[in-house]
Amino acid sequence: MVAIIFLGFSFSRIFLMPSEKNAPSTAPLYSSIMNDPDGKPQSLKQFQDKTIVLNFWATWCEPCREEMPELSQLYAENKSKNLVVVGIAIDEEKAVKSFLQKTKVAYPIFVDEDQGVILSKNLGNNEGILPYTVIISSDGNIQKTILGRVHKDQLDAILKPLLQPSKSL
Repeated sequence: MVAIIFLGFSFSRIFLMPSEKNAPSTAPLYSSIMNDPDGKPQSLKQFQDKTIVLNFWATWCEPCREEMPELSQLYAENKSKNLVVVGIAIDEEKAVKSFLQKTKVAYPIFVDEDQGVILSKNLGNNEGILPYTVIISSDGNIQKTILGRVHKDQLDAILKPLLQPSKSL
């Protein structure tokens, strides 16, 4: 009888315990196709196998606009290390295009108000807060999510162990 109770307890611990790995999947990111600011569809699969700083933003969001120069600097300093910063504007294409004519951004920007919200939520933004940043390692695993404004020094510390020089062919 004790053996049956023990087996039942062991079974429940092995099969019914919540998973240690509750991080959302990045599969929706790599299967997404979004427009660039010129309205041209782009596959986000192009960023697979890179370390990604994925930043959800909007033109009307002041903290989003404040962090853009730091994200541009981060990208410029680290793109040779297999890092890409990707901005996804949860906004109207016309507003984003107008904003980018006045504000220079060094990293790729994509625009999709509806799909952007869904992707943000699928990647852990249950609060619907902007800006929202997701750090994804080159093997496709989410390393960190940040609600609200990010700073370059904060990102540098998170990215340091993830960055490797890009592999030359």
